[in-house]
Amino acid sequence: MNELTVAIAYGSNLGKREANISHALNLLEKGGFRILAVSDSVSSEPVDCTPDSGIFLNGALTGTWNSSVNELLSLCQEIEIKLGRMEVREINSPRPVDLDILLVDDLKIDDEHLKVPHPRMHLRDFVMSPLAEIAPDWIHPVICKRVAEIAEELR
Repeated sequence: MNELTVAIAYGSNLGKREANISHALNLLEKGGFRILAVSDSVSSEPVDCTPDSGIFLNGALTGTWNSSVNELLSLCQEIEIKLGRMEVREINSPRPVDLDILLVDDLKIDDEHLKVPHPRMHLRDFVMSPLAEIAPDWIHPVICKRVAEIAEELR
């Protein structure tokens, strides 16, 4: 398997948000993901969430992965559950940690479990601004624009 370069968004709006994120990033590394860069975290209002949702702490990271994208998705989901995300829950309910695979090299993936690029990433400043901080020149493979350009359009 070739090494994949990956961008992941992280977020937390429940509990000790900074500690949750730090723990999640440590578990990603223990699971075999090699983190290359982590953005600053930004606070953001919940989008399309339940009324009881608190303010999110969001950011992005880039790294490399030496296995399948589906195995990375499984790792992200295992980390979310380990840190307290309910397996059965209302969609977009509050959560200690959320890990979303945004980009994988220049791949386009559209299956029942995973869509890459993340289908709403280009609509969310709380995703694009942190990603632009660490990977401004990465080209979105569907929109065909640099991450920094997309982030600028959202401001």
